[in-house]
Amino acid sequence: MTTTPQLALVLRNGVLLMLSLAAVDRLGLPEGLFLALAILVVLEADLGGGVIAGRERVIGSLMGLLAVVITAGITLILPLPARVFSGLLLVRLFGFAAGLSSGFIVGGHVVAGSLLHHPDNWWYYAFWRTAMTILGVLIGVYISRHLYSQRSVSRWREQCCSWTGDLADALRHLNDIPERERLFLDLRERRNALRRSLPQLIAEQSVTRSRQDSVRWAQEVLQHCSTVMSCCRDLSALLQHQPVLTPALRESVQGLQRLGSERLTTLGQTIAMQTSAHHDAWSRLRLALNDAVEDLLQTPAGTESGSDNPEHQQRRLLASRLLLLSDALERMPCPPPNRGVAH
Repeated sequence: MTTTPQLALVLRNGVLLMLSLAAVDRLGLPEGLFLALAILVVLEADLGGGVIAGRERVIGSLMGLLAVVITAGITLILPLPARVFSGLLLVRLFGFAAGLSSGFIVGGHVVAGSLLHHPDNWWYYAFWRTAMTILGVLIGVYISRHLYSQRSVSRWREQCCSWTGDLADALRHLNDIPERERLFLDLRERRNALRRSLPQLIAEQSVTRSRQDSVRWAQEVLQHCSTVMSCCRDLSALLQHQPVLTPALRESVQGLQRLGSERLTTLGQTIAMQTSAHHDAWSRLRLALNDAVEDLLQTPAGTESGSDNPEHQQRRLLASRLLLLSDALERMPCPPPNRGVAH
């Protein structure tokens, strides 16, 4: 996000927090502070991250309420430290069962606040804190949808476009990549970061009621671009050790680099290069590459053709990586319509 969207986000959160605290104080809502805190938690930089944070907070609060009811209602004969320990243990077990990453912390606060600070009216505190948290999360999601909010899919596309652009540059300069291992290690780490962001896209589309085009497109991009990245890493080493390529194979490799880099460069854009001429170029390249690979795999006269021949193994590896690379580039998905914009 640039400076202007960051400033708009800070102003939005500050104004909404001030208004929510004033409304809570004016209406005299019980445990209304947790309503304002829940709203602030959901107002993340992007809608998908806010939905995930709100979901964690709601489930954690409900599990804390359940743990308080069980602990306070069943273990009255236990001393207070034992009851608090039992409640926290239950929250942790519930959190593991629900797959929470941070919501159990909120549940622990509900247990500790109810049993330690409100031992006489724990039901009033735990119930209203949970109710205000749920209401605050719903209000926060509504605000994020209708006021300024950076869409997760927009930010994901920006990061993906940068990643595929660098991958296209690596494909374009396949024969001469300086610091090859460091480059592909960086590309792999950025791919993993994009993969970890997929839950935010899914969470965002669950509240925007949009179709699953963006999530499906992102998964296919990661799948095929990961194959391209692995092939580029292997081919950059193989082409440096391959003595001489046949003219047909060299021309096919150059065409694959040119068309593939163009495909990767335009992948993150909203307008896809899927014209009939583009399809024809890919078809001609695929036929030429298949013929060149068949010639490459033919064993020269007077040489050993067994599987133990290192030169023959290297040729087969080179052929397999070229065919796999062309297949991954050809299967690259078209970008869906850009509906995930900030507004």
